[in-house]
Amino acid sequence: MCRIINFLLALLSRFLFAVHGVVTVWRVVAVKGEPLYWLLLMGVALLGVEMAVTIKCTRNAEWKW
Repeated sequence: MCRIINFLLALLSRFLFAVHGVVTVWRVVAVKGEPLYWLLLMGVALLGVEMAVTIKCTRNAEWKW
């Protein structure tokens, strides 16, 4: 049960970070009027890869620091 909660919390934190990144880039594009800024979302897209590696390699779905 604890592992499921840790997984859901890890998913939630990355989801919130991704939403923040998308909204931020959207606002920059809206203010600057330059669609090239959408390329900044490539870093946000890598969150899925980071999450998969973290969940696969760790016991609690987060790294111990």
